Amino acid sequence: MNKAAANVQLLDDPSAKKRALHQLQYMHRIPKAALASILSSWLYLGYAFRCLLDAQAAGLSGTPLKVAWLSYALHLGQAIPAGTPHLLALSAMGKARRQPLLRLNGQVTPRVDIFITYCGEEMDVLMDTVRATIAIDYPPDSYRVIVLDDSVSVAVETELRKLEAGHGQIYYSTRGTKPTTHTKAGNLNHGLKYVSGLPGGASDLVAVLDVDMIPSPHWLRAMVPHLLVDSKVALANPPQRQYNIPDGDPLGQSMDVLFDVMEPLKDATNSAWCCGTGFVVRRDALDGIGGIPEESINEDILTSFFLKAAGWEIVYVHEDVQWGLVPASISTHLKQQKRTFAGIASTAAALLNPRAQTMTPEEKYGAIFPAFAIAISVAINMAAMIVLPLLLLSGAPLVAYSTNSQLRAMSVLFLIKFLAIFSYDYLATQATNFHLSLLGVVACWTIPFQFMTLARFALSIMTGGGVPLFTPSGLNIDVRAAKTFSGRMKAALWDHGFVIHVAVIASLCSGVIASLVAAYRTGNPRDIWIALFTRAGWPPIFLAWFTSVLDCWTPLSYSFNPPKVMARNTLMDRDPKTLLAYPNRQAKDQLRVRPSQTSAMIAIMYCLGACGLAIYSL
Repeated sequence: MNKAAANVQLLDDPSAKKRALHQLQYMHRIPKAALASILSSWLYLGYAFRCLLDAQAAGLSGTPLKVAWLSYALHLGQAIPAGTPHLLALSAMGKARRQPLLRLNGQVTPRVDIFITYCGEEMDVLMDTVRATIAIDYPPDSYRVIVLDDSVSVAVETELRKLEAGHGQIYYSTRGTKPTTHTKAGNLNHGLKYVSGLPGGASDLVAVLDVDMIPSPHWLRAMVPHLLVDSKVALANPPQRQYNIPDGDPLGQSMDVLFDVMEPLKDATNSAWCCGTGFVVRRDALDGIGGIPEESINEDILTSFFLKAAGWEIVYVHEDVQWGLVPASISTHLKQQKRTFAGIASTAAALLNPRAQTMTPEEKYGAIFPAFAIAISVAINMAAMIVLPLLLLSGAPLVAYSTNSQLRAMSVLFLIKFLAIFSYDYLATQATNFHLSLLGVVACWTIPFQFMTLARFALSIMTGGGVPLFTPSGLNIDVRAAKTFSGRMKAALWDHGFVIHVAVIASLCSGVIASLVAAYRTGNPRDIWIALFTRAGWPPIFLAWFTSVLDCWTPLSYSFNPPKVMARNTLMDRDPKTLLAYPNRQAKDQLRVRPSQTSAMIAIMYCLGACGLAIYSL
């Protein structure tokens, strides 16, 4: 490996440098914007609390007082457990950085065992990944491709044997029976044992690809150098990119906030995580921690923690070298979301394992904090989905104050808070090439399912059932498969559970109407304006119900009028002779998947206009 290190060079790509500088100039400002968001939020909440006490002392009582307190508690609850800690973590990260783009040149390279994990996915998806992997630009005698089959498929083995005839570095292995626990981690550990028995033994490095992730030809030459130039680095991993996202990304499946914002910031503080696929890791580092941890559904994150506890470092290489698939139906997307949230919780629970005792308090906090913040946030947002319609239906003002000057001051402070948070969201959208909404990532339609997933997880732990598997539930009903409108309605409302979202939309709309009616009953035009402004029109409340209604409409719209999902083959350029295929330009088109900013602009203009009018007229 020392000889190979001499062949590592910096990649001289002017266009890549230009893109990196464009993103970094916005990324560098995100910590300051996050800190400004925290300070302005607590300044507003503190003053709103004082106004509430003054209103109570001035005689506010009964239903209006209860509604005012509940409204304040709602804002406070959403700020404390998730919003503030998340922004505080960002503010403490310092400036983002990018690992240098490196290339390993020449034919002197370390040996790599490439694992492709398979568990019953579509055959053509697997074979496209295998063909692209065996065609990478790397010396043929320096890498082996091992397909680890947990579906025990004779058809897969047969297809691989055909390829093996022309490519001696392809291997097929299975554990022999369909496993029932933490499939991927156990499958990878089986692979680690399997390659030790191959001719020449285990390789110096291990690389992992998900079954749908098609690697670029230069994948290994881009990842391996980071392990060669620094002996402390155990693992180098790239972002995940997807090539089949529908136009406009209606379900927010691109995960750009993770790969273009969070990971570069985490890398700046040496706290980057393994992203699960496309990574390259030292074999001796994995052996040193006892292999891939099987205690968590998120084996990649737990592997990161154990490697760092053993004194190793992980680097995040911000270069697109792999392209995969997002779920093509809303049901499979929902399953993926449930698994993600269960995985975060299981990672925290895995800290009870003896292997976690070597972790520092900071590392343990890094595992516990996401689980705690997300669990509390989901619980509070679930409560908000129930409480907010009731507050609106009451017809009472949703903000308390004793004088108009206090209401004006609150409008000023909220506007400052709003602009601070908007500046943070704007920087994030720029860093992701506008792949985010200008109002941030809103996905409240998944809250009920996240809540049920976390409740199931907690119940299983408390009753001694251990970490639940959260394997696919068998719900493979795709709304688009229904031929009639009634069939699509049944699939969406009953089979998928989207009747919850109908109830949320109906209750919120009813609440808004009730709030408006109550406002119009107050008398003269000036009183009506103030009544509207302090009820459903109060900017924090407006943002809450407006974004909730639009977001809860997402799964219904997706079900009854699903976006056009292009066939996978139309998104790939395929060689008719070798059948080698890579995502084409249309698949990678960033403009195609940008979300619409219309609803965000409506909300932004309303908040600016309403607060401005209040400041001017009160």
